[in-house]
Amino acid sequence: MGKPVCPFCNSQDTFNIAYGYLGERKDKENYIDQEDIGLNVNYRKRETEKIDFDGEKVSSRRPNRYCKNCGKIYHSRKVLYTVDMNCIDFIINVKNDYYRYTFDLTDKKNIKYTLKKNWLPIISDAILSESESYKILASFKTNKPNMWHGHYGDSYDIKKFGWVLKCTYFNGVDYCKSGNDALPDNWNEFITPFKEVLDKSIFDLCN
Repeated sequence: MGKPVCPFCNSQDTFNIAYGYLGERKDKENYIDQEDIGLNVNYRKRETEKIDFDGEKVSSRRPNRYCKNCGKIYHSRKVLYTVDMNCIDFIINVKNDYYRYTFDLTDKKNIKYTLKKNWLPIISDAILSESESYKILASFKTNKPNMWHGHYGDSYDIKKFGWVLKCTYFNGVDYCKSGNDALPDNWNEFITPFKEVLDKSIFDLCN
């Protein structure tokens, strides 16, 4: 398996950043010392609190990866939170119809969404209420789709339904999960707010 790809330049010339007591790891191939990339010794102490979308205080953690190609430092996905999400793409392919919901989360108080059916725009820049936004974001936080397997189903041949879920964070890091004729164990719990908010039975997929 190759190194993680930089979200800014797509290079695989990336390294884990070794802070302070982890400095001894800089001799390992996949680590680089903080001082070697211009971060002073006190940088590791700069953890600040921020507020998640639901009011919970979370730690804004220091960057943990460095790209030698473009010189960017950034957070890997494992230290990002729901409040850091910028965009959600949700695609459902069922009964020969293709539905694509795109949620713009740049402004968490005014989340916009668009819907395309069979590649034709049906809804453009509709705004979710604060309550609706809360339900959808809470589902991500509770059901943790970023921890799902990458793909569900034995093959990529769609017989009954297919789905793709892609989430992009503020710094360009993303994850993509998909499946055909198979679902994660907590799909019904995860999908409930989408069904309630968007009033769409297309999310009622079954094995």
